[in-house]
Amino acid sequence: MSLTGHFPHRLLHGDVLVEEYAYRVGPPTGILVLRYPSAERATHFPEARDDHRHQLFWSPDGVLAVRRGGATTHLGPDQAFWAARGTTLEVTTWGAQPVVVACVREMPPQLVGVGAATVELSDSARAALTGLCRPGLPDDHAMDLKSVLLRGVTGPTRLESVGRGTGPAKQVAAAMLSDPADPTELTEWARRLHISLKTLQRDFVREYAMSWTHWRVRMRLQASTALLGRHSVTDVAHRVGWASPSAYVQAFRKEYGVTPGAWARES
Repeated sequence: MSLTGHFPHRLLHGDVLVEEYAYRVGPPTGILVLRYPSAERATHFPEARDDHRHQLFWSPDGVLAVRRGGATTHLGPDQAFWAARGTTLEVTTWGAQPVVVACVREMPPQLVGVGAATVELSDSARAALTGLCRPGLPDDHAMDLKSVLLRGVTGPTRLESVGRGTGPAKQVAAAMLSDPADPTELTEWARRLHISLKTLQRDFVREYAMSWTHWRVRMRLQASTALLGRHSVTDVAHRVGWASPSAYVQAFRKEYGVTPGAWARES
């Protein structure tokens, strides 16, 4: 039985100081938890990752943006993103906010066969993740919290990869993910990338099977679902790039068949 508590190692991820909490990482039943404190800017987890462990990404205080191929999604503090080992994806915060990454070699039964998915986290699972980042935590207690965490992961919604290109549209999409309200128009993106507007327009259609305008509207609407219920509809509209809340409500109803308020009540 482990009677002594663990204290975090600290390491640099780029220029961000990361806290590392390791509990019995030798056996396959162990867990490694990385806590990225709030930085001055968005934290970016690129596609290259540790293929020896499954990973669960969670931010307790903000929205995470996840891209896999051409598919994108946003998730709030009640959700996390599951990535089985060998799965390539890109995770970005919206701004300066903490992120916790739990790394395990065990796959919960409810996630067997799931490569990349948005998952719901129960209250106890979120509390367990927070507890695993507490200095001085004994191994035995950590193993109990790990079990609570894995049991509290439910409702996987798969994120399928719908694009494999590496062209300019992908670069624009990656930038927009971390700031859906970015007002930059496609003409300016083309100028920054030193390509013609028509070339960038064609690449968007090739990569996402829709125009830039349609892609941006759908991305902003999907991003807004991670905020509904925690902020007013007016605030959400502004946070994802709509100057007019009424225009946002109209676009949301057209896409999802309900108003943002109704969506928040039903979620």
